[in-house]
Amino acid sequence: ATLTALGHKRPLFRLAHALVDADSKSPIAWYAVGCYYFACGKYKKAQEHYWRSTRLDPRSADCWIAYGCACAARDENDQANVCFRAAQRWHSGSHYPMLYMGMEHLRTNNVPLAGHFLKSARSMEKNEPLCCNELGVWAYRRKEWSEAIRWFVLTLRLYVESDVAGKSSLSWDDKEPREDTKVAKPRFEFGQRQGREAAAPLSDRDCVEFCQEAFWEPTIFNLGQSYRKARRFEDAILCFRSCLALCPEQAMSYSALGFAYHLSGNLDAAIESYHQALSLKPDDPFATEMLNRAMLESLELGSLLLNEESGRVGLSLSPPASASRMRSDRGQHSFSGDESNFSVDSDVDMSMT
Repeated sequence: ATLTALGHKRPLFRLAHALVDADSKSPIAWYAVGCYYFACGKYKKAQEHYWRSTRLDPRSADCWIAYGCACAARDENDQANVCFRAAQRWHSGSHYPMLYMGMEHLRTNNVPLAGHFLKSARSMEKNEPLCCNELGVWAYRRKEWSEAIRWFVLTLRLYVESDVAGKSSLSWDDKEPREDTKVAKPRFEFGQRQGREAAAPLSDRDCVEFCQEAFWEPTIFNLGQSYRKARRFEDAILCFRSCLALCPEQAMSYSALGFAYHLSGNLDAAIESYHQALSLKPDDPFATEMLNRAMLESLELGSLLLNEESGRVGLSLSPPASASRMRSDRGQHSFSGDESNFSVDSDVDMSMT
């Protein structure tokens, strides 16, 4: 499962062959074969081998969950839920079957039922970041922006604190230090926040900035979209810039960053970000449309400022029609921030399956 998540196909291929050669009747061997095909995107082949592993060991929750994920990848919703329920039946104490059922209902836009399963999974395991991430997506689908922000920040906080705790677990002997030597155990190994043990807790911005794992880039992207919906544009810009630091080749992140700049009134930065998005994905309709609008608004703003300056020095210039129109509501010559005409239905891509 770890090699599948990392996308290491060749080591997974060798491991699967070794397991099958060692014991062709082992459910783990065929589970590994299914993981290899799943990593290659051949979900039908993966289903066949996962099914075989569940026949050899019907009590294996891992095999049932993997089988359900392969079914979900082929949009077989009913079969996926059957697999997840089987895993829940054999391992009722685990929160993972409930979590995957919630994720599947969220994928098919069954929001009320998804919330039921996700909350149940969260009640069984409080410190699972993936539960919090999916609850954030659930809250976003319900248009509860503040609640979505809370869940996404909590996701990053759980990951960052556990990651920092692991990195800062240095070897400290039990001997008493000398009187002339004062040793303070640093809170962070990598130096962002070294200090006493009673250091201040992580802020929301710290959770975003200290997350250095590309696996959580979708969570940061979702958080940025939630900030944008809540009209907290500076926080949204921070999130999208962090996404680009983790995954620089994402055209969607450049488009989202440009849109946040656009809504905040920074047209020059918005135009630059839209250009970056189109350089990576030239056929992006959203970036193309928003680039045209941003350039038009920049041109109208420049014309308006030029006419105001000419009025001060006594020159007579006939303003273009667009500048005359904008003069009537001079207070709104910069981008007003009304995103009702700019929203796209697919601005959040985030259930982390």
